Amino acid sequence: MSSKVRHRGGTNRLRAVFSSKRAHIRGHATLVTRAAGDNDSKLPKEKFSNATKMRSEAQAPFRVARMFFFGAFGANAGLGFGIASLQTITKMLGAPNGPPLDQSLQNMGINFLCAVFFGYLYKRDVDGRDRQMSRISREERLSNLKVELAGGKVVTLYDLRGFSRVVVVAGNKEYCDAAIENASQFKDALIERGVLLVPVVVGSGAQGFTAQDPVPTEDRKFRATPLSFDKWNRWLEEQKSEAKIGDGVGVYVGLRMDGRVRSSGKGAPPFERFANELPPTDSWGGVMDGFDGSVGVDT
Repeated sequence: MSSKVRHRGGTNRLRAVFSSKRAHIRGHATLVTRAAGDNDSKLPKEKFSNATKMRSEAQAPFRVARMFFFGAFGANAGLGFGIASLQTITKMLGAPNGPPLDQSLQNMGINFLCAVFFGYLYKRDVDGRDRQMSRISREERLSNLKVELAGGKVVTLYDLRGFSRVVVVAGNKEYCDAAIENASQFKDALIERGVLLVPVVVGSGAQGFTAQDPVPTEDRKFRATPLSFDKWNRWLEEQKSEAKIGDGVGVYVGLRMDGRVRSSGKGAPPFERFANELPPTDSWGGVMDGFDGSVGVDT
C-alpha cells in the first residue's frame, strides 16, 4: 500500500473521530439546553401585568418611595448590626483596640431593633402592594366579561364604565330571583343612580336562566344578561376560592362607575343602602361625588 493511501486512510479515521466527538458534544449541549428549558418552564411566571403594576403605582404613588427608604434604612441597620457584632466578638477575644464591650452590645441591640422595625414596615408595604395588585387584576379580568343589554347590544363591563354602576349577583336561580325581587323594590332609585343588575346563575339552573327569564323591556336600563357563561363561571369560581366561600353560597359584587369594586360579599346585596347612599348619575351630588363612594384606602 502506498504512503498516499495510508495517509488518506489515517485522515479519514481522524475525521471520523472528530465527527463522533462533535456529535457527542452537540448531543450533550442539546441535553443541557433541554434541561435548562425544562427548568425555565418550571419557574413561576409573572403574576401581574405591567398595566396592573402601573395602576397600582398610580393609586399609591408614595408606596415606592416608602419602600425605598425602608429598605435602605433596614439594610443600613443590618450592616451596623454586623459591624457591631464583629466588634463585640473581637473584644471578647481580647482585642486591645476595640471599643468597650458594653458599647458594642448596645450598638448591636439598637441596630437589630432598627433592622427588624424597618423590615416590618417594608414587608407591610410589599404585602399591601400585592393585595392591591391582586384586586386590580381581578377588576381587569372582570371588565373583560361581556353582557347583553335588553336592546340586544353586546358590551363588556369595561364599556359601561362612566355610565353604569354594575352589581353582579351570582348564585343559584332562587338566589338570583330573590336578588332581582329585592332590587325591584328600589328600582326607580337604582336606575336614577345608574345601577345595572347582572344576575349570573351558577349551579343546577345555570344553563336555562337566560331562556327562561329574558330581560323585560321595562328593565332595559336595570338588568343585563351575562354572555359566555364559562368565562363568568371561571371568574366567580376563582373569587370564591380566594375568599374561601362554598360553591352553593350566593355572592354579589358592586362596582363603581370607574370599574373598581366598591363592595362585595355573600348573602343579599344591600340595594336599599345603594339607593340611599349613591348619588344620581345626572348630578354631582356634592363635592365628593367624583370619588363615587369608598372602596378602601390604598396608600
